[in-house]
Amino acid sequence: MRDPLFPTTPVSSVTITTGNQFQGGGNAGNQLQTASSLFFKQATDDEWTSVPLIFIAVAGNNKYYSAELQVGAFQPGVVVQYYLRIAYADHDTTFLQQNTDGTASVTTADEEAAQAAPFTFTLETPDVRGQWGPVFSLPNVGIHTLVLPNGLVLMWGRRDSPDQSLDVDPPSPVHLGAPPAPSAQCTPFLWNPVTRQVTATPQPTLADPAGTNANLSCSGHAFLPDGRLLVAGGHLADSAGLSQTALYDPATNTWTPSAVMANARWYPTATSLPDGSVLVLSGCYRGPAGNTIPAMAPEIWKDGTLSRLRESPAGSCDLYPRLHIASNGLVYTTGSLRQTWSLDISAGGNWNTVSTGRNNGQRDHAPSVLYDVDKVIYIGGGSPPTASAELLDMSQAQPTWQPTAPMSFPRRQHNATILPDGTVLVTGGTRRGGASAPENFNNLDPGQTVHVAELWQPDSGSWIQLAAEAVDRCYHSTAVLLPDATVLSAGGGEFFPVEGATEENDPVDSHRDAQIFSPPYLFKGPRPVISSAPDAVSYGERFHVETAQPADIGKVTWIRLSSVTHSFNTGQRFNALACQPSAGGLDVIAPASPSACPPGHYMMFLLSRSGVPSVAKIMQVMAPTGARP
Repeated sequence: MRDPLFPTTPVSSVTITTGNQFQGGGNAGNQLQTASSLFFKQATDDEWTSVPLIFIAVAGNNKYYSAELQVGAFQPGVVVQYYLRIAYADHDTTFLQQNTDGTASVTTADEEAAQAAPFTFTLETPDVRGQWGPVFSLPNVGIHTLVLPNGLVLMWGRRDSPDQSLDVDPPSPVHLGAPPAPSAQCTPFLWNPVTRQVTATPQPTLADPAGTNANLSCSGHAFLPDGRLLVAGGHLADSAGLSQTALYDPATNTWTPSAVMANARWYPTATSLPDGSVLVLSGCYRGPAGNTIPAMAPEIWKDGTLSRLRESPAGSCDLYPRLHIASNGLVYTTGSLRQTWSLDISAGGNWNTVSTGRNNGQRDHAPSVLYDVDKVIYIGGGSPPTASAELLDMSQAQPTWQPTAPMSFPRRQHNATILPDGTVLVTGGTRRGGASAPENFNNLDPGQTVHVAELWQPDSGSWIQLAAEAVDRCYHSTAVLLPDATVLSAGGGEFFPVEGATEENDPVDSHRDAQIFSPPYLFKGPRPVISSAPDAVSYGERFHVETAQPADIGKVTWIRLSSVTHSFNTGQRFNALACQPSAGGLDVIAPASPSACPPGHYMMFLLSRSGVPSVAKIMQVMAPTGARP
């Protein structure tokens, strides 16, 4: 294993890690540190440099060794070659080289053969693979992450402290055999992407009993047209939710209890609708006998009041269903179940099946992305995970899933983020399921997590591998697009690996930290600058954007603010805006109607003809009077 996988200048060293089975069945061999070495050189050099392989750990039947290649003096574009010598106490020395297929390793007893077919990598510049910044700490695990109209990022986890239980009622022990820990308290916090400062929000509370703290983990959330956030449901324990809805106002940094739902909901999805209301669908709650009951009746939140729709048919949606609103007003369920359904919320709500469903069966813990108007890509997921991706055009009379190119890695528990140029960035996840818990849920075994990012290009349907992040980002991780066109990747952890057993995950797998990814487009030239633009526009309005480079602008896009949890960003959606140069800038036309662009706040980007985005202007598109979904 190479870390980083795609070394990008400036980088001082590259770590190579190798594992070797030393006990158990098969042809086990006891590797020695003495005489085990890595040899490397620039491809144009004749002499190899030797670096010792140092023992680092035993895991199961395997021993792991690593060596560092010092490459700080190498120039960008240099090709580095390396091979390994493995010395044993009970075997002849072998050499490790790259296989002829270029994707795996193979052993040989002939050192000259290893030198003739070494592993290779190129020292690249960030315009090829992008660049990850350093890992930085956060107060909590970013299980829920949202970008607010003021540019701040609102986040919350499952509990404020590792000393607390993961649950509220009943509280669970931190370790098996220990007494119950204090109930989980969840305090949301604000992170400033510019200053990196963190500020706690007030504690959300329930309306009844008044003043009781509300744990909003495992809730659904969606933005209202005025920029406030609606949160539906929450957490008592796994499969036991809250009936409360709550409002967060970023202008005043306040939480307010709102309407109480007909049933509690844990793992619901909340979706903004074209008339400014919010659809709340699915979830589950604890029954009188302690049993788990699915919340079958969708509800619509509008101006502080909830109304119920007809119950969902059996098999129409799973927990945290992936939902998208189409321009024809229908809501589509695109996952995780194989069968796709449409919901017409007019006249009380009518459900219908759509097409024959996606390939590869149920695909849980996967993102579904509305990457353009009426166009969806569903990426990976399932157990075992798949690398497959499928497309759905909801504007068709009979929408049918169509395959696009697969990712390089199978993944589940990953995130997908729309970028300003309309591409889709995939980060994190694990590549392996299994026959038994916990592996089939969130496999964090060595070598199973995926750190390499991938970029999907809608024009070609192809994928590009990008730079690798430093931390496992799997279950309970999140990723969001920031106004400066970078991507925040955060969280992961805080779960019970084995269903029904209250033994928490290893603390090292709970990540109260984050990293920021700068995509390749930020290294391809100067960035356009938005000098001024309106704070709010109406549908179909022609508005002026001041910029000093109007002739160099190739595209104007806007992306709805992110609202993401559990591998699904319910907020993001993409629109390309018509524009033309004018005196001192550009004349831009807002989307024509809320059916293709629900009211609320969006990040508007100017992109140069080289594809370099500006820093966004966050704008509000106003809800039209009398709009109906």
